[in-house]
Amino acid sequence: MAKSLTIRDLVASPVLGTRTHSGAAGLDRPVLWAHSCELKDPARWLQPHELLMTVGMCVPAGSDAQRAFIADLDDAGLAGIAIGDHGFAPPLTPALADESNARGFPVLLTERQTPFVALSRMVASFGAEEQSMGVLRLAKLYNVAGRRGTAEKRSGRPLAELFSTKVTVVDDETSCVVIGDGTVAPASGRRHPLRTLRPTHLLLESEEFLDGLSMVHLSQVLEVDANELLQAAVDHVDRGEEVLTRSLASRMDAGRALTEHWGLERPGYRVMVTECDVAARVPLSLALTSSPAVCGQVDGRQVVAVPVAGVPDVRERLDELGLVVGASAVHHDEGDLGGAIEEAVSEYQFARARGQRWREFRGERLSLLGRSRSEREHIVQGVLGPLAGEDPKMTSLRETLFAFLDHDQNWNETAKAQNLHRQSVAYRMNRVEELTGRSVRRTQHLAEFWLARTAWEQYVVERGS
Repeated sequence: MAKSLTIRDLVASPVLGTRTHSGAAGLDRPVLWAHSCELKDPARWLQPHELLMTVGMCVPAGSDAQRAFIADLDDAGLAGIAIGDHGFAPPLTPALADESNARGFPVLLTERQTPFVALSRMVASFGAEEQSMGVLRLAKLYNVAGRRGTAEKRSGRPLAELFSTKVTVVDDETSCVVIGDGTVAPASGRRHPLRTLRPTHLLLESEEFLDGLSMVHLSQVLEVDANELLQAAVDHVDRGEEVLTRSLASRMDAGRALTEHWGLERPGYRVMVTECDVAARVPLSLALTSSPAVCGQVDGRQVVAVPVAGVPDVRERLDELGLVVGASAVHHDEGDLGGAIEEAVSEYQFARARGQRWREFRGERLSLLGRSRSEREHIVQGVLGPLAGEDPKMTSLRETLFAFLDHDQNWNETAKAQNLHRQSVAYRMNRVEELTGRSVRRTQHLAEFWLARTAWEQYVVERGS
């Protein structure tokens, strides 16, 4: 890019009659164009790196209003403001100067005899080479735009390379990235609204450098791309919700909605359950990445069903969203969908209780535990009996039993883990046997104790929910 004119160049010109009022720290800001505007909220009508020229009719009166006025112009990325001495501007307050100086946003005063067209011509003549390059770049823009596939439109990389700037289009409601890198967009950067079927905006970082003409044409191409991607994503979300509803309504093999949707014969799949403050965020973020996942709301929670091969990618996306997730074991029959959801809900509850981000129902536990809440309660109550209560004495006996099982029935290791004498462990285990009617010396009874111990964690979470 050719060297651009700066605010300092304008001030230094002896023929422009323009001096610095405040914001001298920003005199090296580049100026790509200069516009006159007397409308309210002039930042709406100018692009980044453009100089606002005004006789002062758009400048508000009063300290607070002028401070906010300068902040808005700077946040919009303008190069500065030149106020003509024509008697229309309200008195410039110390608050305006303070805000201008703090931000390094140049406020210039132009003599009455200097026409604004003189500033515009100087900017135009200085940027003639860059304007010629800009026209060539726009021609290349439409050439590149016509040769991209869906993946390139989604990544935005061809456009980013053309303009040497990062391109990110963000869905307003969910903060999901429609075009660009990542799943959710950063909060920083300048936002430029786009006209798309869902409200979106183009996010530009502070170091990005685009003139107004380039911005207009880049926005038009991005609007077309975003509409195409959003329409496909919304259709995918709607189909997924329908498939999930049909599958939950089916009985065993009566319905094959998931199988038909995925195009797989008895596919292995897993279910994930989470909660999200923005309901559309999870399904839209997955749909925009062409994930095979189907999503829906069940009992107020977000349910995601996905073939096994797609689990790692979905897990990564949900992790990027910062969500707590519970996952089911692998299932092969869509008639098991209800049970898979229950498994995932149980693991989600446990993960939240323990401060974990991800917890999954292990396959090896599937054959040991009942899938329903009532079956788990039956195992715990039936085997532990009074040890399942909350009385402190019963709690200490239960914890010693669990430590004994966790340490492979090693008495010394159990005593060490419980900070007890070995004889105290023996006494407690005798009490366990008396209260439960089961012996820790019989294989059958040990197996039953282990089943109860395995079910205990989920039982506690479910009891408290």
